[in-house]
Amino acid sequence: MPVTTDVKLSTLGYVILYVKDTEKAKAFYRDVLGLKVKVDHDGWVELDTGTTTLALHGTDDLPEKRPGQPVVVFNVPDIYAAYESLKSRGVKFEGEPQKVCEDGDQIGKSADFEDPFGNHLSIFGVVRQ
Repeated sequence: MPVTTDVKLSTLGYVILYVKDTEKAKAFYRDVLGLKVKVDHDGWVELDTGTTTLALHGTDDLPEKRPGQPVVVFNVPDIYAAYESLKSRGVKFEGEPQKVCEDGDQIGKSADFEDPFGNHLSIFGVVRQ
């Protein structure tokens, strides 16, 4: 039986990624991915990604592999240009942009990679057939 509630969740405010070194992570997200730093405190960095804040939280307790963790996906206007630009900045992708969805003459493509601490990231863009 469905549960009724007055609580209505609508806007995703934060995505928090755990990293061993916030300075190194900040440099990757700012200098390689091109995100603007909004807040920079010891062990806590907030990055501007539009309506949602991407936060980097420093921790010493970070396992090497984290299976099943969420993937942070960045929308890009041109998947191929973003892919080539990030590759030229040293991002190591798991492969070239691949088709992940299709709607009529529009194909969604993504390319996956990791930050220096094993957080799963991806770029996503739509191309026409």
